Amino acid sequence: MQFTIQRLSLGAVCLIALMRELSERVEAGPWQASPIRQREEQIDPDSLLWQSALTLRTSGGWRDNSLLAGTNSQATPFAGWGLEFFLFRMPVDQHRFTLMFIGDDRRYVKRVELDTAGGVVNGETVMSTHADYRGILSDNWSWNLLGQHLYADQVFDASTLEDGNGGMRATVHGFTASPSIRWNPIGGFRIDLGYQWQRQNFEQPLDGFWAMGPKATVGLDYGSKGSVEVAIRQDDRAYDSRPAANLLGVPQLGTVAYFTQRHAELVFKNRWIDRPRIQSTLRLFYLGNGDQEVGFYDFDRFGIGISLKADWKAWTMAWGCRWSEWSYERQFVSPAPEDLFKYRRREDLEFNVRLERRLGSHLTLFVEELFETQRSNVELENFQSHTVQCGLEWEF
Repeated sequence: MQFTIQRLSLGAVCLIALMRELSERVEAGPWQASPIRQREEQIDPDSLLWQSALTLRTSGGWRDNSLLAGTNSQATPFAGWGLEFFLFRMPVDQHRFTLMFIGDDRRYVKRVELDTAGGVVNGETVMSTHADYRGILSDNWSWNLLGQHLYADQVFDASTLEDGNGGMRATVHGFTASPSIRWNPIGGFRIDLGYQWQRQNFEQPLDGFWAMGPKATVGLDYGSKGSVEVAIRQDDRAYDSRPAANLLGVPQLGTVAYFTQRHAELVFKNRWIDRPRIQSTLRLFYLGNGDQEVGFYDFDRFGIGISLKADWKAWTMAWGCRWSEWSYERQFVSPAPEDLFKYRRREDLEFNVRLERRLGSHLTLFVEELFETQRSNVELENFQSHTVQCGLEWEF
């Protein structure tokens, strides 16, 4: 869902994807500095060791289902603002560093009631900081240290975190640290091996947890045109106090939930032509969640994501679509006798489009739309949401 802890979408979005793209551009060969957004002027690589970019953003729009709810959809206009800051060190020696901060805030104009007890959602806030250092050991070896912090106060789908269904409001501070080592044996072929620690500090009613485990990536960069990579990761997730559940979903006193999650992803990126500049990304992904108690929370999730971006001299169009299916192995649709052995299923679909018009070298006008829908055999999980906004961005 938009502005979820799993993915920050459209502007504050794709933080990790952007950082990977920047890192791969650096690793591909002699570095050519270019601004975050395309400009006609070019920066001399020898002029400055450090390069930076600051973008300020203001917007307004409409959201027809601010709570991601199936039966209590509340529409509201909103006003938003945000900023993006990038700092990176030119790779003139063995040290490469990138820092990125993204902040977005959205305030609702109409009153959005969270529940009958008087809870109100005034808006959503997301802030994320990403720091990435790579040290070059030799022509074939390098090491990397990645750190992230995420703050989110928002409504999002908490199906993998909470017993209930549907959207809910939560506040979280997330911290991630991940060291890794890379081997480039030949050409653009690369192998990354690493380990990841993650801490999620949720405020009530959600419970915080630790997640840690190994990860590996095998990739091939074919010149400056694109890349293909396969990544796998395992997370052992230990909750602070959330009790484990029995086969009926009833919390068991004196226990603490512990999950093992296995991730797999295939990513194919390609730049098709240069004028206009057209590039695409295809992602195939899988997530398997294993409940280490009795398996009540076991599920498999798989899906596909496609994005396409086209750049002209003054125009940019970006389009993206993501579909996934969730399959639960032990959860019945409901405790009713007629629903016994009918297992929980769900499909997610997200579609977004963004159009930009550059008004000079520093100002950009944009309009974008996001459509989200969720279909499930559990009635409370079904919803649709449209978000439309337009605004201005200033780059310095």
